[in-house]
Amino acid sequence: MSLRAPLAFFSKVAVIVNLGYLVSTLFLFITWMKIPRDIAQFIAVMGLELAPLINLVFALVLLIQVLQKKVINLPSWQTIFNLSMLLIQIGLLYI
Repeated sequence: MSLRAPLAFFSKVAVIVNLGYLVSTLFLFITWMKIPRDIAQFIAVMGLELAPLINLVFALVLLIQVLQKKVINLPSWQTIFNLSMLLIQIGLLYI
């Protein structure tokens, strides 16, 4: 198994849960949107609970590979998006 596989996997999963985070944050600020309760709960758990955890795992795996001087074969937009979302989530945690 390649060492690239865990990083690529966590990067793609992090993009998906970060989009869920953005949607659930949007639901918090726009109250006129009416969606079914089950879908709202799924998006809230995926976005607000899983996104910070998956982002932390992605950042740790990325940090380990950078410290080991491994080649990182990810699109730069995925890395920038995931790390910026992690910073936003940490920032919103303290507000």
